[in-house]
Amino acid sequence: MQGNSDAPSWVTLTEGERLVWSGHPSLRSVGGTFVVGLILITAGIVVGIFFEEIIRLLSLVPIGLGLFVAGATYVNYRSVQYVLTTEEVYKKTGLISRNVVNIRLDRIQNTAYAQSLPERFLGYGHIQIDTAGTGGSDITFASTPKPEYVNGLITEHLDNVRPQPDDQRQSA
Repeated sequence: MQGNSDAPSWVTLTEGERLVWSGHPSLRSVGGTFVVGLILITAGIVVGIFFEEIIRLLSLVPIGLGLFVAGATYVNYRSVQYVLTTEEVYKKTGLISRNVVNIRLDRIQNTAYAQSLPERFLGYGHIQIDTAGTGGSDITFASTPKPEYVNGLITEHLDNVRPQPDDQRQSA
């Protein structure tokens, strides 16, 4: 559990609301692309060291391409963030421009998580969060580390905001 001081600036906590969990997609989900970028950089450096002038200039191409691939992969990773509070779930995308989608926990109808075999091995998966009256997932936490744990946290906090059977009888 994290304190309110750890809440991102784009999350508005109401009185009594607390930050429960915050995370980014798993780095493991983009690791292959990042490694490709590093291989290109390394290949360019090796070519630059072992070959002469004109070919040495050509070594700048894989270095530049590798920097672009690795940099774009990292920026993509950092541009997505997920947050669970005691009252809402949030998904933020973007670094310069920002898109934030949030759903109050009391509006959530269903949650589910899925992992393929490689994702299970690497420890990440996808969490789908649905509200009543929609045809698809309202928010998907893609490539979430430890999805069973995060889905469990959401379910635990859903139970805290749903009316108990005694509360339903009193309001009738």
